Amino acid sequence: MTMKPIALVVAMSGLLVACGGSDSAPDDASSSSSSDSSASSESSSSSSASDQGDENALVIQEYDTGFCRLNGTVDSDNDGFTGIGFANTDNVPESAVTYRVSVPDAGHYALEVRFASIDTRPGDIQVNESVAGGFEFATTGGWTSWTTESQTVELSAGENDIALVATSTDGLPNVDSLTVVGNGPTAVDCGVNSDGEGLMLPQDGNPVHSRFNSSRTAWSQSKADIILSYQYDHGGWPKNQSYDSMGSGGNDLGTIDNGATVTEMIYLAQVYKDTGEAKYRDAVRKAMDYLLEAQYASGGWPQFYPLRGGYSDHVTFNDNAMTRVLTALHHASLDNTPFDTDLFTDSDRAAMQHAINRGVDYILQAQWEQDGELTVWCAQHGKDDYQPKPARAYELESLSGSESVEVIAFLMTQPQTPEVETAVKAGIAWFRSPDTYLADHTYNSSVEEKIVYSEGDRMWYRFYDLETNEGFFSDRDGGKYYDIMEISAERRNGYSWGGSYGEKIISYADRVGY
Repeated sequence: MTMKPIALVVAMSGLLVACGGSDSAPDDASSSSSSDSSASSESSSSSSASDQGDENALVIQEYDTGFCRLNGTVDSDNDGFTGIGFANTDNVPESAVTYRVSVPDAGHYALEVRFASIDTRPGDIQVNESVAGGFEFATTGGWTSWTTESQTVELSAGENDIALVATSTDGLPNVDSLTVVGNGPTAVDCGVNSDGEGLMLPQDGNPVHSRFNSSRTAWSQSKADIILSYQYDHGGWPKNQSYDSMGSGGNDLGTIDNGATVTEMIYLAQVYKDTGEAKYRDAVRKAMDYLLEAQYASGGWPQFYPLRGGYSDHVTFNDNAMTRVLTALHHASLDNTPFDTDLFTDSDRAAMQHAINRGVDYILQAQWEQDGELTVWCAQHGKDDYQPKPARAYELESLSGSESVEVIAFLMTQPQTPEVETAVKAGIAWFRSPDTYLADHTYNSSVEEKIVYSEGDRMWYRFYDLETNEGFFSDRDGGKYYDIMEISAERRNGYSWGGSYGEKIISYADRVGY
């Protein structure tokens, strides 16, 4: 699968919904950035046809059928919107929201836009890429004050693309919905956009970002020089360091296991943003070069680099290693905080996007299939054959109820092309299936039996049989057990065998309509 770099999509006025919510809280440009301006113009209507229940009024909300493209984000931080949120465009001229409808007959149709804004943000109406009118989008007095403005345009029989296009440097107001009023309009599934990209999902609630955000302040700023002293010459870091005293650098094997290298890079990017000291900038650049160099040509990342042999050479999802890398690349490629400084050039970001695209391609090819149905992923996969691989004796080839969560969540940061959307929905369906979770139970590591009754809770296993989806446990003898009390106390108490893993991704999927 080939995907265009997101950076290019923006330049080509393609679709981009950058990370929303806490992970991409747009710095200065957030609420005011794409907030809508809405004061009724002469053609405004305080009582729209849709409000009156007109059967010939079609209302299109964010991510409804007919919602095609957005240069910006879908946000939900200003009260009073309808649906799941509102369209917050980028603060640049020609940022747009595009819809697609079909009408049975050519003729005049009213377009009603519900919006809010603290200032006036005019926009053109383009129908099938030709300007067909405009909206004043005058101030509504605040981001939580919503109104509608209406204009009449002529639509052709059949499908029509309708775009609201900003004509000012502030972008459009916050657009809550478009209503098309006339003779039987219907919404059209946009599928893949003409530029080859799929829609972007709102990121508020996506669990893949929580670790990224916490990495920014993983240590106090007073430890920055200590952490810097442990960076190897090639740019990576060792794992499980306490960072209590100065290190000596060197050129040992770096790793992405247990969050190493990625966490340090994000943390030092924040330190550089706060201090402006060049030594931290240089360390972040060197770490990014290390991560890009460590990627296999097939798109995955090994656990250690340079390679050390054995199971650590497999592409490693275990402990969310690869998804941590991809999530960091995702934020860096978009200039999200703390990478919104002079850390990287456009060329750097293009290289990151290329690495992301290869990573996505690897993930799609590695997704395990049972009887023709896509499921989830293993903790390790072969770098070239994409097949599930074992690691330590008690880490057998299996489907992962833990790591698969963030694999799915990362895919949900990317353009939802048909291939990506199919993979995501299959993975979510696997987690939702009653065949994969243990109902009315929870995993309690503080008790000997670990798996205990808890009404209303659900527990997913760490490991599942590749063919039967049956959860199992294993021990240092390499055996497969289906009763946790049959494995040694040392393994039973020294490893996490279950948890409420699926709840996070199911909750987010519910929010975005997946």
